Amino acid sequence: MTLLDEVLETVSRLDIRYINILFTNLIGKLHLVSIPASELEDAVKHGVGFDGSSAGFVGVEVSDLLLKPDPSTFVVLPWEKEPRVGAMIGELYREGRPFELDPRGILRRALKRLREVLGDDVEYMASPEVEFWLFVRGDGGEVSFHDDAGYFSAPPKDRGYNIRLEIAEVLNSMGIHPVKIHHEVPPGKHEIDFRFGPALKIADATVMYKFAVRSIAARHGLIASFMPKPFYGQYGAGMHTHQSLMNLKSRSNLFYGPNYQNLSKLALNYIGGLIRHAREIAVLTNPTVNSYKRLVPGWEAPVYVTWARYNRSALIRVPMTTDPRKVRIEYRATDGSCNPYLAFAAMLTAGIVGIKESIEPPPPVEENIYKMTPEERRRRGIDTLPGSLGEAITEAEKSIIVKEVLGEEAFNKYMEEKRKEWFEYNVMVHEWERKRYLDL
Repeated sequence: MTLLDEVLETVSRLDIRYINILFTNLIGKLHLVSIPASELEDAVKHGVGFDGSSAGFVGVEVSDLLLKPDPSTFVVLPWEKEPRVGAMIGELYREGRPFELDPRGILRRALKRLREVLGDDVEYMASPEVEFWLFVRGDGGEVSFHDDAGYFSAPPKDRGYNIRLEIAEVLNSMGIHPVKIHHEVPPGKHEIDFRFGPALKIADATVMYKFAVRSIAARHGLIASFMPKPFYGQYGAGMHTHQSLMNLKSRSNLFYGPNYQNLSKLALNYIGGLIRHAREIAVLTNPTVNSYKRLVPGWEAPVYVTWARYNRSALIRVPMTTDPRKVRIEYRATDGSCNPYLAFAAMLTAGIVGIKESIEPPPPVEENIYKMTPEERRRRGIDTLPGSLGEAITEAEKSIIVKEVLGEEAFNKYMEEKRKEWFEYNVMVHEWERKRYLDL
């Protein structure tokens, strides 16, 4: 029995009437099309046609694309009771070939490059800490926090407690297994971490996670958001990404070794690649204007391009563990506005370059970098991430790494969209400007 046959049997047995096929465009916007369950087999084999220009991929003159659902991603949506609905992640095709601008295909290509360097048995493992906000909308349209709780708060102050548990139950039934569920530091911010796994599977899970969180929140009359910095003077929300490389054949963690913090030379070189290319890949890990409102000193966001053991002011941490299988690094810049397929591909590609070129990372910095003077940071060679989307675009435009990650066609399209976003922001006049300059 093929995987498709198993899915079709489940659909029939559970009387699932419709299938939602999900995919993202390059900038990470979620798209969805529903098909009757009776059309699923044909959709998997031949695809569902759609207008790629309306989804932001291509011009109207070359707009025909096909969407093929991947049977390995099939889940039942627990909150859809009548009729019952399943969901799958789709892959994009054009003229019978994988579409160059498909974000899922971009991550597949990065994984292929990994195996060309380290062998077919090597897998990129990832686990993102996907933080989200819960907001209420007032009668006048204003948005405010759902609660006034803090880090690890308990009910009743933590008003999101029951909603988080409901989301966790939904995720678990969808095969996305939570390992830690809690309120975060600022009001209204929540975190549900899920189990480590192969990067493509985890990127798919991240897409499903965001879909589920938004759907459950809406059913409670709330707005769920993954915006990096919704309010001035408050903490932001990130998507810290834990990652390692595993040999599937020997079941060994390639990041485990005899060096600092139980790291292997390969892991140190991987860190070296990330440190060297962090500024370039920021346009993929932190892709919005709002991303850079989070990346400022003093709010536990990683502004400084360095690494450390436990230091949360560094870009890369090596989390404490006594289990060799769990030795990993944590890349702390990434935020929830990113396309997970592109962010994972970018971090992996930078790490692969570090391995191929045996890049040694700089010495780890265990002190609080926020408290260092600019002169001390310069003396120790501590660089910073871009300070704005415009700066990130400039770094990416001269980067070989970003072009390798995306491919030429996707690179041109993505950068076009980012330049447009930056231009629109720059010509917009904000209330802050009126308050500051009206009387000049």
